Amino acid sequence: MLVLTEKIITSLLQNLTQEDAVSYQQTLLAALAEYEKYPEIIPPRIVTTTPHCTHLFMASTGSHVGMKAITGSREGFKGITTILDKHNGYPLGIINCATLTAFRTALCNSLSLVKFFPLDKEYSNDKLIIFGVGDQAIWHARLALILYPKRFSRVLFVNRTVTKAERLCDEVFAKDYPTIKFDARGMTTEEEKGKLVQEFKDTSVVFTCIPTSVPTVKKEYVDQCEGRCFIGAIGSYKPHMTEIDGGVLKESVIAQGGKIVVDSVDHCLHEAGELIINNIQREDLVDVSTLYSDPSSSNFLSEGKVAVSKLVGLCIMDVWVGSRCLDEAKKQGVGIEIDNF
Repeated sequence: MLVLTEKIITSLLQNLTQEDAVSYQQTLLAALAEYEKYPEIIPPRIVTTTPHCTHLFMASTGSHVGMKAITGSREGFKGITTILDKHNGYPLGIINCATLTAFRTALCNSLSLVKFFPLDKEYSNDKLIIFGVGDQAIWHARLALILYPKRFSRVLFVNRTVTKAERLCDEVFAKDYPTIKFDARGMTTEEEKGKLVQEFKDTSVVFTCIPTSVPTVKKEYVDQCEGRCFIGAIGSYKPHMTEIDGGVLKESVIAQGGKIVVDSVDHCLHEAGELIINNIQREDLVDVSTLYSDPSSSNFLSEGKVAVSKLVGLCIMDVWVGSRCLDEAKKQGVGIEIDNF
């Protein structure tokens, strides 16, 4: 059995090439396709709440077998993903799931992103805006910069606490990407909101990674975009939460003949506040795997000005991408091997 610590899993993923990232996309796409064909391979999750925190246990069977177990507290969600041999149940690996979760979520958003902005076209001097400063925000930024290495000249991190965003720019990104300008903005005061409106003019990609019940991406912001704009939302995961203004969903996307891209139609209709609060219907959604299995289903992405991807997360993503990480760790000779478990 191989154990991948947080440090090891980060080292495996942070230096990916564009080719590597595309290969991981195919792994995740295969997982989503299998789930859409056999939804029973993901049984209902178990959620237990104590006075101290909330525990979630999520299993996945099929071509890869495993379970994700996480605990949510004031410090965020932490836990592990276990990978089992599908024939005899022997434990193949245990992975710290903090970075794995953030990476597989960003990877899922990227599957829609590359349909909207194909990788074989040239882009330059674009701006990337990211709401949040946690692991999800970091990996959405990293993966976008890996997939489009010459595209973004400016990356803007937006957060309630500006100093945290400034620290992220200086300590995590500036040294690795010296040719890109990294900036921080607040999002609370009217003055800060006014500045955000202006920032959207030359923005082409937006990721929002903040759990909130007040939309971070407002229609007045999106209306300022001079070109096409992709919006990926992953922070809000409960029925009362919403990151995207209903006007963006209904008027900027659906009314223009588009659909909201989701990881799972059923899961999002039950969990995504954006869809529940704004009464978004099943026919207004399309899952990621269908975009790839049915080419005609993605026509709206190539034709529309605004696209929205909303994800709530599926444990099959962790199990498949985690299995791939175990394979890569073995090839590179990293990880902690435990014999005779």
